[in-house]
This record gives sequence, structure tokens and C-alpha cells, in this order.
Amino acid sequence: MQQPHRILAAIPPSELGATVAARSFDIARRFGASVHLLGVVYDPHFAGERFSDSPGLETARAQLVAARRDQLLALANGDTADGVDTSVSAEWSYPVVDGVLQGVADYGPDLVVAGTFHHSPLQRLGLVNTDWQLIRKLEPPLLLVGSAAGSGYGQVMVAVDPVHEHDKPAALDENLLNAGQLFAGAWGGRLSVVHAYLTGEYVPFVAPGAALPPPFSGEPPETVHRRALNELLAGRDLPEANVLLETGDPRQLIPETAARLGADLVVLGAVARSRLRRWLIGSTAESALDRLECDVLILKPDSRPA
Repeated sequence: MQQPHRILAAIPPSELGATVAARSFDIARRFGASVHLLGVVYDPHFAGERFSDSPGLETARAQLVAARRDQLLALANGDTADGVDTSVSAEWSYPVVDGVLQGVADYGPDLVVAGTFHHSPLQRLGLVNTDWQLIRKLEPPLLLVGSAAGSGYGQVMVAVDPVHEHDKPAALDENLLNAGQLFAGAWGGRLSVVHAYLTGEYVPFVAPGAALPPPFSGEPPETVHRRALNELLAGRDLPEANVLLETGDPRQLIPETAARLGADLVVLGAVARSRLRRWLIGSTAESALDRLECDVLILKPDSRPA
């Protein structure tokens, strides 16, 4: 990931919107970036879907969009935006994610910032939430900010998979580490790296204590994974205490490790799991996301390296 110069903040119409905006402004100041606040407006009562459309409904939609723009202008002129080059726009769109994607296409950001909250399994299955849709469809790096967002990124954790057991391209791990160092450096924070891998005791129908066959004949899994992790981190000058090799399900271990470290930001990679790329993204990032209590930066293989 490169240092962001243009940040698009998709501002939700809730109290979380001010948090997303404040985080975007803070990042912009640290990197010398500009910010575009985007508000996507939709209300089914004024959409003309339940009843025939009319000039009255068109006027009502225009008023809603104008009111949303005024809210964004208030954020742009507030104290948290001090010193940041800021622009705003509000658009009517359904589904909302399409409006955000159009804003990304129009503005060309290096980083997209959006809000997130806990989702039930049914909500994830139904693909009904804008943040989950953005994970699937967005190409630039995506920073998801939760309602429990802290004041900065003093603790940054990067989750890597150097053996590529989950079909991650090798370059993605380097990109994740670059992004982690970029954000940790901007806040003068601590960078930690975690790699979790499965052994037989975590896999159904395998005897407890058994080890899965290693990728290389004759070597224990721990040896293979430790060597791959060391090779990935060679030259990055990370303290040994900041490098964690864990055995277990990454979907559980990533949130647990982040909580133990007190992480303010977790950096994850997401990869397509099928040809229907817009509908399905790797389960590790998505499963971990709902268990994380901090901000999450998600990168895909297409994200440009630093």
C-alpha cells in the first residue's frame, strides 16, 4: 500500500459518521492527504417503488440529498477537519454500495474509509450490509472504523500467511507488512506480526494431537511455518517479541491475539474464493472482522504496493 494522498470517507447517516470523518481527517493530516466526504442517500418512502413516481417525490429526494450535503459540510467545517483539504458530495443511490463505488470511480482515492458494526450470520449470508459489500467489491485499500474506535494507532497488528495455505499471493503479505509499517510509523506505534496455522487437532476427523502433512516432505509443520515467516520478515528489523507464530484457526486467533495485544488497528488480506469475485471473498478476513474490537484495514492483491 502506498502512502494515501486522496481519501474517500463514506459517511454513514448515524453517530458513527462523525467517527469515520474524524478518523479520515486524522489520517489525512499525518500523510498530507485530501479528504472527500461522501454521503449516499436512500429512503424507500421517497424512492417511487411503492407508489408511482411523481414530481413531489423527486422534490423530496432532492431535499434529502441537500440536507445530507449540509451535514457533510458541517463535518468539513468542524474542528476535526482543521487544516485538511476537504470536499463533500451527497448522492441518491440504491443500493447504497453502488453509490459508494461510483464515488470511488469519480474521486480515485488511494484509501477508502467506511464504518462497520457487528453482523449476524444471517446478515453476512444475505449480503445486505454496505461494509460487507465493500469488502467484496472495492479495489483500493479499505479501512473499516467501528464505534469503539480509539484515538490513534499506537498498536498495529498485521496478519500474514507466508506459506500461502489460503491461496494468498506472495506479494500480498509484503503489501500488508508495508501498510502496517506505514500506519504504525505515522503514529509512532508498535508493529506486531502474527501468523496462525492449523494443525491436526483443529481439523475435523483428525486425531487430537496429530499434525497435518507439511508442505515439504519430512519437515514438521512448525519448522516450515517458522522458516517461511522468518524469510518474509527478513530485513524488517522487528523485535522477536513482536513476531507471533500461533497454531489454531486464524478466524479465532486473529481477534484473540489482537485483543491480547491491545491492537488499535489490524491489517488483513482478502482474496477471491471463486470466479464470482463480487460475491465471495475469503472467509478468514470476513470471519475475523466481526470479532475484532478495533479498526481493520483490508487489502487485496490488486492494491498497489508502496
